[in-house]
This record gives sequence, C-alpha cells and structure tokens, in this order.
Amino acid sequence: MNLAFLAPQFLWALLALPLVVLLHFLRTRRRPRVVSALFLWRRARQAAESRRRFSPTWLLILQLLFAALAALALARPTISLAGPPDRVLVIDASASMRATDGDGVRLDKARAAAAEFLGGSGRVALIRAGLEASVVAPLVTDRTELRRALATLEAGDHDADLLRAVDLARALAPNGEVHLFSDSPAPSGSPFAYHPVGGDAINYGITTFDIGIRQAYVAVTSNDPRPQQLDLALWRGDRVLASTTLLVPAEGQANVTFPLDAAPGLLEARLVVPQSDGLALDDVAFAGQRSLTVVMEGESQSLLRALSAIPDTEVRVARGSLATNADVRVMFGPLAGDGQLPTGNILSFALPAEEPVYRAIRDWDQGDELLRFVDLRETIVGLAPDVTADQEVEQQEGWEILARTGDLTPVLSRFSSPGTSIIRVAFHPSQTDMVLRPAFPALIANIMSSFHGQASLPLGATLPEDATLDGRPVEYALIPAVYQTPSGPLAASLLSAAETRLTPASAPVPESRPAATSPLLVDGSRGLGVLLVLIACLVLLIEWIGWSRGGAGWLRGN
Repeated sequence: MNLAFLAPQFLWALLALPLVVLLHFLRTRRRPRVVSALFLWRRARQAAESRRRFSPTWLLILQLLFAALAALALARPTISLAGPPDRVLVIDASASMRATDGDGVRLDKARAAAAEFLGGSGRVALIRAGLEASVVAPLVTDRTELRRALATLEAGDHDADLLRAVDLARALAPNGEVHLFSDSPAPSGSPFAYHPVGGDAINYGITTFDIGIRQAYVAVTSNDPRPQQLDLALWRGDRVLASTTLLVPAEGQANVTFPLDAAPGLLEARLVVPQSDGLALDDVAFAGQRSLTVVMEGESQSLLRALSAIPDTEVRVARGSLATNADVRVMFGPLAGDGQLPTGNILSFALPAEEPVYRAIRDWDQGDELLRFVDLRETIVGLAPDVTADQEVEQQEGWEILARTGDLTPVLSRFSSPGTSIIRVAFHPSQTDMVLRPAFPALIANIMSSFHGQASLPLGATLPEDATLDGRPVEYALIPAVYQTPSGPLAASLLSAAETRLTPASAPVPESRPAATSPLLVDGSRGLGVLLVLIACLVLLIEWIGWSRGGAGWLRGN
C-alpha cells in the first residue's frame, strides 16, 4: 500500500495545529463568584500561577482534529494498493537539446530535472526520443543503473519523434507516469507531464547545402533578433574553393551559390560564427558530387539529348545485365511487373500509349528540388486511358506525388528508401510537348543532380556495420562528419531549419498535461479528499452542538 499527495504544498496547513494549542494555553477563564473574603483567593491564585500547567480538553481535541483533516483534504491524498506507480522518463535527443542557454546546456538541464524523478516511485524506465524512439533503460528499480544511463544519454538527432516516444512510454507502463523533458512544443496524444527545458540561446547555422551541376547552393539561417554578418567558406579537403560574407537578416535566412569545377568528391561548408552561437552542430555541413554512368534501357532521342548535355554524365544504351552496373538506370514500361520495386537510382518512363488521353498539367510542387526552374504550366502529356499497375503502386506508402493533371492524375512521383531512389514519369517523351519546352532539360538536369550527390544521411541515423570515425568504431552519426564504411565514405550533416532556429525564450510554454496515475486507487484522490472534508465537517458540527447546549462543561473539561 502506498500513500501519496497530489498537492503536498497544502500540508503546510498542519502548522495551524500548534497555533490552536497556543491559543488554548493562553486563554484565561474568569468567572464571578460570591465569597466572604479575597485573601484566600489571592493566595490560591498565586499558588496556581506558580505551578500553572496545560490541561487538554475535548474542545481542543476536536479543533485539532478539524484543522488536521482540513489540511489533509486540501493535500489530496491517494492510496494505491499496488504500491508506488511505475514511471517512464522521456528525454528529447534532437540536436537543439545540445544548445547552450544562459542557464546551461539544455540536455544537462533535462538530465538534472529527470534525476529528481528517480525517487518516490516504483520501477523507472528511460526512453530516448530521437529519429527513432528507443528504450535506454527498461523498467528497473536499480537507481544506480538509471543514473548511469541518464548520464551517458546523448543528443544530436536531425529530429525527434516525441509523440512516438510518448506512445512507447505508455505501452511500456500503461498504468504508470510519463514525464517528457524537451525544448520543443509538447505533442498531443496520450496523457503525460511536460517539463520544458528551452532557453534564450542565439544561434546561426547552415540549413541547406546542395550540390548541383557545376554549382553549390548554401542557405544560412539565424534566430537572432538582430541582423548579423557571417563568413562562409567552401572547402575541398584542406583547400578553400570559395568564400563570401553573408548578411543574415533578423530571424531570417541568407542564400548564396558558388560555382564549382567538374572535380568529383566531398565538399565542406564552414560557417564562422561569433562566440555567442548556441549550437555547434549546424556550423559545418557536407555534400558531394560524383560522375554518373547512366544506362538507357530503351530509345528516346529527346531524352538522350537532354542527358548528354549534362556535365560529368556518361550515357549508354544497354539492356539486361549491362544496366545493373550503372549509377542510374533509365527504364521504360511497367516499374514493378513482378510486384517488387527495383533498387538503386531509377528514372522510369511509361511506354508509348496506343490511344493516349491528353491532359494538361495543372498542379506541381514548385518548391521541390526536382522542379526547381521547371515551368510546367499548360504542359500537355499523353496518358494511357486505363489505370496502370504503376499507378496502383504509386498509391502505396512511401510515394510522393510531385505533379498532377487537371483531373488529379499523377504524372510525376518519387519514392525514396535506403538504397533506392525512384523517379516515375507517367508518360513517354514522344507523347508530350514538354520536350519542346525548356522545362524538359531542366527537369532531367535536376533529376540527375539529385543522383549526383555523394551518399549521405541525417544526424542521428544508424550507420552501416563496421563504420568508423577517425579510426574508432561508431554506431550512430551524432556529429557532422565524414564516416568511413565498407561501401565508401558517408557524410552526415544536420541541415534542419527547425533545429537551427531552436525554441525562443519568449515562446509560450505548452500547458503541462497531467501524468497518469494508477487506477488501483481507493476511492481515488477526489473520493478520499471528499471523505476527509465530510469527517471534518462532522467534527465541527459536534463541537458547535456541544458548545451551544448550556456551555457543555464536558467539552471544556470542567
């Protein structure tokens, strides 16, 4: 059995008990009496005052009982038959948790706040909320193990799925308490207690680093309420390729494009920041370019011309096993004839339709990197009249539609997964007027540019087996760097505008949601409190009745 108080601050009301006793001790009782002489009474009074003592009465006992019951009722006591409830501590492990505020590092503040919840409960578990929610320490009673797990927990992920972490905590301890420690707004979902650890950090960082055809695009973001001049340099190894000074507007973004030569390899963007910069993870970023071998498994003169015009791209026409060694395969026909999607970098076009239905493109994602500088307004495409197997495949999870016709038929879509990147075009180049517009070579160039990039992954992602950094084996990419893997170098960068902007100190703090309590409560906190109030009222009624009926000498102890 476990007794707890949901509002323990009201237990200070118990200090009224000695006050009641003091009032009874100081109270004098003087009653008129008719006597023949006063000298005997004076002598008796002097003797009584010399050995004055305190005598408790029933009235005093009832008043003390009322004050105690009222204080306990206000403190909202709960009684659990199952003992102390389980407790799950969820720590945000996103990159912004490594920011330094005026009162310390956010992760350190979260650790200190979480350590206060290791006691006063039954079993305790620890969950890391990063790109994936993971159990760092299962439900245990060993506080030493929990403190060790809490001290070794690291942050630095590109994002944190807080809702999934809270759901995992609720599944781990369905009847326990869940406490979330984060600098991000509290997600909606299962009930939990939210503990904000944000602060006043000012930060500047690289949020975009793209390598295009003979150019590099870099975006720098700031949460500083004042404009700031920052130096930015582009490095290849130990050599500076280009540099510039950016004027970043207040709480805004500045962009720059650097020209590049045709040399392949990894590039590093470095931002020179003032000492007040709150987060170091976004001051560097990595991206790369490489030469591509493209194999076309079909014929299209307009497509061949567009591909041949792209620098650092070798185009061949081949089929079968010869295409498997290519960096990019250009396919024509059904994408998943056997129900399985191909792997690798794929650009897929539909076969020419015998009786095409011509439609105009009405909607496309102009902000996507594949459609940068691509104007598809009133572009006519020829589609097969029936629903193809590929259109059914595109409705599955993982596909993203980038362009549609007026009747919402997808004409350009993308699928991404580890080891696979597929761009699906729902028409043949010979059945569209796009090949006569600048949009077609621009689209093909953007698609090949997305395949040109060096292999990379976001911060917090799991590295391939046997990955190393500076000769040391590593399992997760928690800092921006180039990791060595058996299949080649792998670059990791933050590149997250949300993490770079941090959480401003002036932002409204989300309202804390109550932690779940055990359902094994006797009468519940409200029922037990009401019971104490009723008993206190009964005590008060007994005192009033006893006092009002002729003085009630038995209450006063006379």
